[in-house]
Order: sequence, then structure tokens, then C-alpha cells
Amino acid sequence: MILFNIYLGVTVEAIKNYCDDMILNIINNTFTNTSHDNSTINSINVQPNFNPIDKVVELYEEKEKLYERLIQAEKDKVEYLEKIMNRK
Repeated sequence: MILFNIYLGVTVEAIKNYCDDMILNIINNTFTNTSHDNSTINSINVQPNFNPIDKVVELYEEKEKLYERLIQAEKDKVEYLEKIMNRK
């Protein structure tokens, strides 16, 4: 029984007393998304510590490198198959 606490981070009692309604109630009381109460939404202030445009450029360049590697792998495969066909 101690393994539940070690691996899952929950107690055996929490598993035995689990209830979907209770969990949904906790979630609804924690995060509200009504037009009158945006306190929870407003408290989430996302300020990335990186430049998103730099990340987009970085991902684009990474994609280009992957495409180049894929094309080279296909060329190598064709070359290998041509060698096999010429041997026969």
C-alpha cells in the first residue's frame, strides 16, 4: 500500500474515497470562466522568457534540416537499390 504513495503521490485513503463529483466540484470552484468573475483567468499572466518569433524561426530551420536529411536518406536508398539491381 505504501507503493501508491511513493509512485502515485496519493494515499490509499484518497484512492478508496475517490469520487468524480468531488473532483469536478473542486475543479469548478478553482477555475471559473464566467463573464463576471475573471479573477482566476486574470491571475494567469504568461510572459515567456524567450522571443516567440525566434522560436518560430528556430523551428523552421530545424524542419528544413530534417527535410534535407530525409531527402538525403531517400537518395541513399535509391542509390543502394540501384547497386543491388545492377548486380543481378
